[in-house]
Amino acid sequence: MSTRVSTRHLQMILAIASTGNVSEAAAQIGLTQSALSHRIREAERLLNTELFYRKHKKLIPTSAGKRLLQSARVVLGELERAENDINKLSVGIEHVVRIGNEAYGSYHWLPRFLTGFMAEHPSISVEIIPDVSMDPYTALRNGSIDLTIVSGTIVQSGFRTLKLFRDEMLVVMPEGHPRAGQDWLSPEEIADSTYITYHTNPGPGREYEQLFSRYQLLPPRVIRAGVTEAVVEFVRAGAGITIMPSWALGPYLKQGGLNTAGVTNEGLHIDWQVALRRDDRRDSPATLLARALKQADLRGRQ
Repeated sequence: MSTRVSTRHLQMILAIASTGNVSEAAAQIGLTQSALSHRIREAERLLNTELFYRKHKKLIPTSAGKRLLQSARVVLGELERAENDINKLSVGIEHVVRIGNEAYGSYHWLPRFLTGFMAEHPSISVEIIPDVSMDPYTALRNGSIDLTIVSGTIVQSGFRTLKLFRDEMLVVMPEGHPRAGQDWLSPEEIADSTYITYHTNPGPGREYEQLFSRYQLLPPRVIRAGVTEAVVEFVRAGAGITIMPSWALGPYLKQGGLNTAGVTNEGLHIDWQVALRRDDRRDSPATLLARALKQADLRGRQ
């Protein structure tokens, strides 16, 4: 079955959606403004529907435009990955393994580890896909990544895991905090402060389940910061406190301005794991990388 639109139409709709106007979109993809306007009309004629409407001098995708935009991102993204993979084949790289890292994750250990891994396996290239951190399992299922490092409890089916190590979760507070210097904080002391978090969807096996839900306590105010660097800077600036795995926290402690304490007198722990699709072959490049991660002393790479 032949399609009516081509990749040039998909590039056009992606450029307009990202810029909001014809002149910037035309410059982005190397066309004149009139040529891009013609391409819009051509796509709308081929599909027999409007793809954009104008609002406050900006072009906004219609329902049909949004649907085409969704496909454009998938198709052009996969085409770009295919071209990159083919380029690697031309220089002797036979396999590309895409690795994701969750929001809790830390990258300070990664360059040294990957340098050693690729030196031992010159036919395997590794790519880091950072924009799947909030939902690595969906990215695994749809093939955007081949493996991911996660923490906490994995409750979804269709995956197999290799345990890396057990990690302690720590309360992180700014220097000068009234409770700085305590060995540990009680649930009530933790819940008494503004809480800085990655996102408001509680992950299984982490602080919400082990602490807040268990003791039926919630902080009075929660700030969603999105990424590790932002969480740490909010805390360092005195906006609140957070709870982080010690492995991810290590590099930030060296920068100063932070204090840590245990989570209750019992402590709070999570497991770091590498997750793959269950149907991945036992001799696949992704499995080879997962085993190398398990054998490496990642916890010592602070």
